[in-house]
Amino acid sequence: MTIFLPLEPDLPFPQSPSFLSAVSDPTQHVAKVVKAVLKAKRIAVVCGAGISVEAGIPDFRSSDGLFQSIKRENPKEALSSGRDLFDASVFNSEHTTALFCQMIARLSDLSTSASPTYFHKLLRALDDRGKLLRVYTQNIDALELKAGLTFGVPGYDDRRSKSKTRSPKGKERADAEIDESSQMQDESSPSSSRLPTPPAETPRCIPLHGTLQTMHCQTCTHTFPLSSHTESLSSGIPPDCPECTSLEATRQLIGKRRRGVGKLRPSVVLYNEAHRDGEGVGEVARRDLVGAKGKGRAGADLLLVVGTSLRVPGTKRIVREFAKAVRARAAPPASKDTTSKPPTPTPSPRRSPSADDDAPAPIKTIYLNLDFPVPTREWDGVFDVWVQGDAPPQHATINELLPKTSTHQQSPSLTHHDRHPPCQCAASRYPRCSSPSHHRARRNRVISSVMLAGTGIRTCRCARWRWRVRRLRLYRYPRHWRSR
Repeated sequence: MTIFLPLEPDLPFPQSPSFLSAVSDPTQHVAKVVKAVLKAKRIAVVCGAGISVEAGIPDFRSSDGLFQSIKRENPKEALSSGRDLFDASVFNSEHTTALFCQMIARLSDLSTSASPTYFHKLLRALDDRGKLLRVYTQNIDALELKAGLTFGVPGYDDRRSKSKTRSPKGKERADAEIDESSQMQDESSPSSSRLPTPPAETPRCIPLHGTLQTMHCQTCTHTFPLSSHTESLSSGIPPDCPECTSLEATRQLIGKRRRGVGKLRPSVVLYNEAHRDGEGVGEVARRDLVGAKGKGRAGADLLLVVGTSLRVPGTKRIVREFAKAVRARAAPPASKDTTSKPPTPTPSPRRSPSADDDAPAPIKTIYLNLDFPVPTREWDGVFDVWVQGDAPPQHATINELLPKTSTHQQSPSLTHHDRHPPCQCAASRYPRCSSPSHHRARRNRVISSVMLAGTGIRTCRCARWRWRVRRLRLYRYPRHWRSR
C-alpha cells in the first residue's frame, strides 16, 4: 500500500491507483516523511523537470509544457507533439534540425538566466551534512551545478572489452622475458616504483539525459562549450567543429585528401539513441545500489523521487532497482538456522500482543509529484508515500537545514543580551543567566560554542546547567536543552 499525502487540504482523494491508502491527519504524516528524510544517512534522489519549473524553465508533458508549446508555435509543421523534436530522427532533414537548434538556443538562454530553486538549495544542504549519496537528474539545465553540487558523469574503464586472443608462442616467450626483466629492475631499484593514481571522486549529481552546457562533434567526438555557439544555434544552423576545421586546413597544407568537417550538436540524449556515457551512468548506479566494496560504504538507505512522471524506461528501471535495494537494506536480517526454532515467548501482560504488528513500516521510498505515474499497476508496492504537490513542502524542519545569514552581520549594534536572550525553557527550577559573569557564564559559553560549532544545536542560556565538560568532551547535558 502507498500512503496518499496531499499538500493542499482541499484536494480530493484520487480514484486511481487503487492501492492508495488515506490518513486521518496528513500534516502529521508529512512531518513523519520529513523526519525520515532527516534521519537517513545516504539519500538517493531521482528528479525531473518539476523541480525547475519554479526557476522559469518549463516542464515537458504538462498542458503548458515544452512539448505542447512547441506544437502551438509551429502549426504548419506536421508535429504530433513537441517530443518529435527530441527524437534522434530530428537530424534527418535540415528543416527539423533548424527547429531543434533554435529550441536548444532558447532553452540554453533560460537555463543561463535561471537560479537554483528551493529544492536545489535543499539538495546542497543535505550534501553539506553528508546525507546525500547521489542525485540522478533528468534535467539538462545544470541548475544543480549552480547550487554547488559536483556535476557530470565519470569516465568508465571497461577492462572486460580488452581483447583476450592468444598470441603466438614466440611472442609469449618475448613477453615473459620482458616481464621478468622489468620485475628484476623493479626489485633492484625500489625508488623507481610509483604509487597508483587515486581514483577520481564521483560527482554528486549524475545527468541522465546530458546537459546544455556542452556540444560535441558527430565526427571526431570532441567537446566544446555550448555558450560559444549560441548565435549559430539561434539562427538554426549547426556550427562546424573547430577541431575538424583546423585538421582539414592542416591536411590541405600537406597535400592530403579531404575528410570533411563534422557538425556540432548539443550533448543531450534524444529518444531512440544510445547514451554516450551510458556505461559510466550504469557503473555509478551499480555502486550506489550495492555499496563500495572495501571502503566500508553501504548503498542508499532512502529513495526520493521528485518532479518526474517516470515515462523514460531507463529512469523507471533505476527507480525500481533503488526501491528494492533500500527496502532490502531496511529489512531485518533473516535467520540462518531454519531447522531449529526457539519456542514462542509468552506475551507480556503489560503489552498488547499485536503491538509489533501494528507498528508502522519505515518510510524508505517517497514520491513527490502532482500526478501519479501511469500505468499505475507498474508502481504497486514501489513507493511507501505519495506526496501530491507541485514542489517540495517548505516544512519548518527542512528550513532549518538551509543556510541563514548570521545575526551578527544583520545587526552589528546589538548587545550581548540581545543576541543571546536569557533561558526561556520550561524548567524554571534552574537559575537563569542574568549577567555574563553569573555562574562562570563566559567560560562555559566559550567552551560550548567551540564544541557545538557545526552541529546545529542550540542550548538554553542557563550557564550553570547548560553543559558539563570533562577533558574538553561533552559529558552530560540537562534535560531542558533545546534544538533548533
